[in-house]
Amino acid sequence: LSAAGGGGHAQLPTGQALSTRRLLMDFVELQSVASRKAVETLARHTDCPQSKPSLEALAGDGYREGVFLKRLSALDLLERFPACELPLALFLEMCPMLALRYYSISSSAAVQPDRCAITVGVVDDPAISGEGRFKGVCSNYLAGVEPDEPVFATLKETKANFRLPDDPATPLIMIGPGTGIAPFRGFLQERAKLKADGAALGEAILFFGCRHPDQDHLYREEMEAWAAAGVAAIHTAYSRLDGSKTYVQDLLRRERDAVWRLIEGGARIYVCGDGGRMEPDVRRALALIHSEETDASAEASDAWMDRMGAEGRYNLDVWVGG
Repeated sequence: LSAAGGGGHAQLPTGQALSTRRLLMDFVELQSVASRKAVETLARHTDCPQSKPSLEALAGDGYREGVFLKRLSALDLLERFPACELPLALFLEMCPMLALRYYSISSSAAVQPDRCAITVGVVDDPAISGEGRFKGVCSNYLAGVEPDEPVFATLKETKANFRLPDDPATPLIMIGPGTGIAPFRGFLQERAKLKADGAALGEAILFFGCRHPDQDHLYREEMEAWAAAGVAAIHTAYSRLDGSKTYVQDLLRRERDAVWRLIEGGARIYVCGDGGRMEPDVRRALALIHSEETDASAEASDAWMDRMGAEGRYNLDVWVGG
């Protein structure tokens, strides 16, 4: 791979022999939505009298409906328009560099010093475009790893406040639907050990959410055992049970008395999971509880939530999907 043939990506390993297969598998994102500029480039490199006008239309007024909303990548378009004669270097310029995938550690080093657990949801669904399937790059890789096969990863320090308080008597409110349960499994492992060692634990509540108790209730037996041992009270929202749809923000409202009591007692709140919809809904639910308990205006309750964050009492480990 030469610098001239590596597109505009300075991170590509130029100056060495590299198979096309490895280049496309290990260095660039192949499923990212093609930009309008990329579609225009495809059209310029197409002489076919049928394909060229179609690509030009997709690069123009048809971009949003035909490419963006269907989540079509440059590779999807090349497969759809095989008459396009695009140089590899230009194709590489269209593909972002393969991004790091981050997972929250779902175990406690105090309990398992020689083992690190992660909680991964494997993404393998029909593509929005209606053609083929969309597979998560890292989740499917991890799902295919054999026992004892090495996996290369890096460890990143957690956000300053997203860890158990130094004082185990501090009350906790944990909110983590789906794989957002990951850090709280580690929290509860550690609280169980502290309790077994004789520490006095503050009250803790975990709000977990999943679709159905028989399908994706992660770590159910562990959670039930910790609840029975008094490590934390655990409330679970099922969004696909008996035709009802209950989410973690609904549980916050249902358990508002206990939530407010812990908040008044100095509780630290932790939220992990979807930052696009879930966390804003959780924030609104907490702000509404504050408004109702203190007769504060909506603006004052929003300001209270801001202060909770600034004081390290409302802590987030969230992500937003592309």
